[in-house]
Amino acid sequence: MRIEHLYYLVDIAKTKSITLSSEHLFISQQGLSQAIQKLEADLNVSLFRRCRQGVALTDAGILAVEKAKEVITKYEVLLRSMEPYFNADNSNSNDKLTLGATPYMSNYLPQILDLFRKKHPNINICIEEQKPNEIVTKLTEGCTDIGLVNLPDFYDYEHLKKSNVLFEKIRGFEFMVCVAKSSPLSKRIIFKKSEIKDHPIVVYKHEPYLEVLTHMFGDLSKLNIIVKTNSREIYLRTIVHSKAIGITTLTDFSLFREKSMVAIPIKDTLNLDFGYLISTQQPVSSAGLDFLEIYKTYITTKLQL
Repeated sequence: MRIEHLYYLVDIAKTKSITLSSEHLFISQQGLSQAIQKLEADLNVSLFRRCRQGVALTDAGILAVEKAKEVITKYEVLLRSMEPYFNADNSNSNDKLTLGATPYMSNYLPQILDLFRKKHPNINICIEEQKPNEIVTKLTEGCTDIGLVNLPDFYDYEHLKKSNVLFEKIRGFEFMVCVAKSSPLSKRIIFKKSEIKDHPIVVYKHEPYLEVLTHMFGDLSKLNIIVKTNSREIYLRTIVHSKAIGITTLTDFSLFREKSMVAIPIKDTLNLDFGYLISTQQPVSSAGLDFLEIYKTYITTKLQL
């Protein structure tokens, strides 16, 4: 039994979704499912059962989550008690890489991490999902080595200069309308923003995404939003079965790989610029530089349908 499997168990119990937890935990859905299967085999019980909303805990699962939380608490107390000794015995900072990442990065960060670990299997990687300004603060405090970000057009880039933080753009993606191929709307060549308001819309619930929509459309209460969700499965099903439209970028792989979706440009849309943040006041380690090369190569060559 591995301690991370207990973290996975607790997170899935909270989200009730393998899909959503895989995004939170930066692990593929297949990898997460296999980890839970291994935990169930170790405990010799079934922890989850599938339901219409996603997954639900069995009676054994409810008890397992309760005990897992106790184990995790004791494990984290142990780690904190070792921190003074760890800091004293580990003067080489190159054995750890601390990353801040904005939410969209979870679509493909696992693949980048796999490529990096093949080259640096002994580097410990710590990742925290944060808003861009939170990452900037961590960089200036020296708590984060690299920020992996996607910044919209309206982001306050002057704030970066004042904070001695450099943003390097690697690639930009426009927000587009996505509709089911079976929808009459799939024949459209382009959408005006005013036309989008006439159709049922499904949106993601996370704050940075809603902030983009607010800049595009103003008061979101005036949109015909029929579903708010962080589950891509529900997002997809709403578009296909309810003939709703989504507003996203081509980086939303799980939608467009279904081959049942098409993307249609929006007139005067916004861009989402993918790149990274580093502090100009502290050097990036050699491992960090290697990570950035892998990250840039992946985004420029593989971040496509």
